[in-house]
Amino acid sequence: MPNTAKPPAPGNASLEKGLALFNRIAQDHGQTPLKTLAADMGLPRSTLYRLTGALEQAGLIARLRHRHYTIGLPLAQALHGITPAGQLALLCRPALRQLARACGAAAHLGVMENDMVTYLVKENAATLPAGFSISRENTQLEAYCSGIGKVLLAWLPEAERARYLAGGPFVAMTERTITDPQRLRQTLESVQAQQFARDDGEIADDLYCLAVPLWAGGQPPTAAISLSFPRHAHQPQDDSSHLARLRACAAQLSAQIFP
Repeated sequence: MPNTAKPPAPGNASLEKGLALFNRIAQDHGQTPLKTLAADMGLPRSTLYRLTGALEQAGLIARLRHRHYTIGLPLAQALHGITPAGQLALLCRPALRQLARACGAAAHLGVMENDMVTYLVKENAATLPAGFSISRENTQLEAYCSGIGKVLLAWLPEAERARYLAGGPFVAMTERTITDPQRLRQTLESVQAQQFARDDGEIADDLYCLAVPLWAGGQPPTAAISLSFPRHAHQPQDDSSHLARLRACAAQLSAQIFP
């Protein structure tokens, strides 16, 4: 069958190459000579010089030393105060607010920092009781007994996960908290196989939580989202619909944030 796809317009192709070069420079932090970066991308010398000149003129990159470039000062000044965690929270909040309302739950975004879960976003449905859930934005909770924590622990590199499991003791937050390292390891293996985690009253007695990862291309997840409900009102038959909505939200956010 003949290929009927239209080639990219010349302007678009040039823009794509320029953005790709900028991304490589920004990620490299001036460690690699520009010619090496360009060779890896298959850029001809004339194209490299043209794109470099345009990026430099726009203040997006600056010469660090001979043949080495990094992001430009105007761009760095424009990004002042913007952190990866803050930007991740900003991008995820609207979808999590909508998810919380649709499910009548609390929706969270969390990342792992120093073996603890840092909650970057918490959006509560208006139907939840006042003061529901112990989590707060920009505070930390233990990873081993939370839904988001189990997700992020499950995809840690094996050596890091082994270090974490050997670093107990794990304190029982409730009578259902998993504190045995071997049982916790088995739980994390199940989380990875099923691609979701559950906290069934393990971090607080009246809390039930489902959590799934945000996927960054082929990389292990470094962030996860969750739905939390009052445990006393939880109906097991509702898990499939809540998981479907949670996974759909995670897929949407992953595509938006990690294209």
